[in-house]
Amino acid sequence: MSIFQDHFSMLSELERLAAMVQDPVRRRELGAEQWPTAMMAFSLLISNDPDRLDEALEVYPFFREKTPLKERLKSLSLLENFTRSRKGEGWRSFLPYALGDEELISLRAAKLTTLMAKPEEGERFTGVRELVRLLQQREDAPKTLLCAAFELADLRVEPLLEPLLDLPAAQLEGLLPASQANRLSCNWMLKLLEHRPELAELVADSLCAMGQTPQVLDLAMPIPTWAFESPKCQPLHGWTSAEYYARMLPSLQGRLSEDALRRVRDAWGA
Repeated sequence: MSIFQDHFSMLSELERLAAMVQDPVRRRELGAEQWPTAMMAFSLLISNDPDRLDEALEVYPFFREKTPLKERLKSLSLLENFTRSRKGEGWRSFLPYALGDEELISLRAAKLTTLMAKPEEGERFTGVRELVRLLQQREDAPKTLLCAAFELADLRVEPLLEPLLDLPAAQLEGLLPASQANRLSCNWMLKLLEHRPELAELVADSLCAMGQTPQVLDLAMPIPTWAFESPKCQPLHGWTSAEYYARMLPSLQGRLSEDALRRVRDAWGA
């Protein structure tokens, strides 16, 4: 009986803290020790309604102001454990952290979104789909959202990333380079070059920045991670930078200038 009482007490406390966060007056009463759980609670409260994301983003600056980085990371970890225990329920609660915090927390939250989102409507990679939607709808969305999708290095998500090829040039300039090189990110860059030839210099600069990757990988990720007892990524293929440059070369020739091609070749050690 005590187990159920403890569970009920925890949920009641989360509801109480979420209510305080919603109230502009009462939220000022929250201390630094309460904010990590309170932000988690409020994020969970609104997680089933995507239209309420902006409410969380209005609150998030108060959370950042009152809570040190270490404690904000703790809050995200609490949220991760809670979401895993609920088998992905409430996964959208990661989004305020992904959109509202600095790079370290933002990237972690975005990765958790890709890895733990509950499959919906026949789509396994619901989290990636959501990050793409946010990148399309919010010109100020941080590059960590694209980084998180690319860093999966799993070609199964490639079709979900195609809408990003049509983002405004200025937005793409702020998002790239978004990741170290892997087969997924490189494929997307080559598609961007083919689809938007006017962005050839941006593609070349991005590839140069990606060229320091020791090994270009193609992985199969266990998604959603909570569905696996011991989730581990499965390496499918791997290439050295020079080897992968050779694979990309036919797609680069004729689309990059000779100078840009030379810079990419040098960056990739080919």
